[in-house]
Amino acid sequence: MADVPNTIRSRTHQAEVSQQPRAKSKSAPKQHLLPSSAGRKRTRQTHQREKKDCIICADTRSLHRFPNRPPTTQCQHDIDVCRRCLRTWIQSEFEVKIWDEINCPICPIRMQHEDMREFAPSAVFRRYDKLSTRAAFEAIPGFTWCITKGCKSGQEQPPGTAKFRCLACKKAHCVEHNVPWHKKETCKEYDYRTNKKLKKAEEVASKKLILETTKKCPGCKRNIERSYGCDHMTCSKCKHEFCWQCLAPYAQKFRGRVIHRVGCDHFNPDWIPD
Repeated sequence: MADVPNTIRSRTHQAEVSQQPRAKSKSAPKQHLLPSSAGRKRTRQTHQREKKDCIICADTRSLHRFPNRPPTTQCQHDIDVCRRCLRTWIQSEFEVKIWDEINCPICPIRMQHEDMREFAPSAVFRRYDKLSTRAAFEAIPGFTWCITKGCKSGQEQPPGTAKFRCLACKKAHCVEHNVPWHKKETCKEYDYRTNKKLKKAEEVASKKLILETTKKCPGCKRNIERSYGCDHMTCSKCKHEFCWQCLAPYAQKFRGRVIHRVGCDHFNPDWIPD
């Protein structure tokens, strides 16, 4: 067999190598082509030209006036509410509903924290975020807020411990009664003292109410309460008739209205019956 010249073998090898597919470099990063500024501008112009109707305000608005997604991440419907109406909806719902019960304006799916952050007015979201954070803390078993005025701190309270000492302001309060800590008193002693004081206050209030709503009959000195009717009273016990306002006896009504005291609505020194 004749030998193949080295030059021919070399050219043949080069041709074979050139026809083989090139191996992909592992170190070369994958390139993602970003839209150019001109491409983004064309997209905006397209959205501005294309229009659709908002189902709330019924206005025909450009697509860029609508959000990029439905009001919640769970919604399965089209984007049919413009940004302006969605913000207004969230604002009004937040004012009349419990903070975490705001639904999508189209479907009954509830809006979550990420939805409120994206679509709610900034002032509404700040309040929403504050309430949601507070609720998250209160869901922790044993978490207690400090009741000291001006202190907004809170911490976990060991179970069965009545005395709470705030790590922030160092003030103490009773978690059983929600009052500043009752020094030198147990909770039972505090209950006894306050219940006794409360009972006394109730007695005083009862006496005050009796004085305000009842009057003593001029005849038998019995307390009489008027629930309705005119000022002409008749004692159910002694049958004495008198004026509710000034206690004047109606037995002397022949004397006219002069029998009533000055200041009484029925007093009239010039009125004498015929």
